[in-house]
Amino acid sequence: MKLIKLLAVVALTAFSVNAFAQAPAANKGIKITKITGTVNIMKDGQVIQTLKPGDTIPEITDSKISFSVVNGTVEVEVNGKTVSAATGSNFSVTTSNGQTNVAVAAGTPVAVKTESGNNVVLTSNSEVKMVNNNGTVSISMEKGTAVMTSASGQTQTVQVGQTVQVTSAPAPAVTTAPAPVEATEEPANETADTEVIAPVVVEPPATTIIPTETVLESTEVSGSNP
Repeated sequence: MKLIKLLAVVALTAFSVNAFAQAPAANKGIKITKITGTVNIMKDGQVIQTLKPGDTIPEITDSKISFSVVNGTVEVEVNGKTVSAATGSNFSVTTSNGQTNVAVAAGTPVAVKTESGNNVVLTSNSEVKMVNNNGTVSISMEKGTAVMTSASGQTQTVQVGQTVQVTSAPAPAVTTAPAPVEATEEPANETADTEVIAPVVVEPPATTIIPTETVLESTEVSGSNP
């Protein structure tokens, strides 16, 4: 009995090493970019690793992997697309030669955002296939239903069997060029000939008072007068 348990542990360990081998050349394009809670990474129905905030995020080398979000959120990047899931989500991601498949089991919906900002929300028991080809992304519903919102805010429902094509290039950023500033011509630094007007000095008028001489009447009595 102990030997059987030991073999099971060895097999699970070997399987985990195979799924997360640190071999960059074998990387298939699946990368965990954000974790805010507890997430189980699964393969063939078996939990091979449980991740929590602060844990070292492994490099995934398998072309197909599954996730179960116990609590919090997780973001997975695959072929330029971002898969976002929250508490209660159970989904798998598969990638091969520019093709990306995201399948959602029962539980919380999962969102897939394309390179150009189109957002596809997958409901329970649904699967979408996205294929990049010559600057476009073909979004095909393989199972179930999805609600797609374009980068401009337009919403449509995509049913099983339907395919929608969107651009794979991000929308160019709109920048407003500053208004040209017209140069103002400054007046030439020239000194204009100006006439200097001297102040008018008003002299007081000459006096019109003529000095008078006071003649004193003589009090001497003439001898010829009696």
